Amino acid sequence: MSKTAIFVFAAILVVILLAVLTETRIAAGAGALLLLLGIGYGTWQSKRTSARQDARGERGARELREELADDEARRGTR
Repeated sequence: MSKTAIFVFAAILVVILLAVLTETRIAAGAGALLLLLGIGYGTWQSKRTSARQDARGERGARELREELADDEARRGTR
């Protein structure tokens, strides 16, 4: 199991324990904070790309733009 999965499992366990052992308001706050942290971490991870992935994405975008321009030229829409 990866370190990230273990951390997520442990965080969920802590929130459940807070809900059982204390008032639910504390667990609700911890759950909301955990959700925000998860969204931030997911966004950060998805932004990390290698130079190879960046080049591949740029090449794909360039090819798509060329295809669209060719289609427009054939149809005479532009």
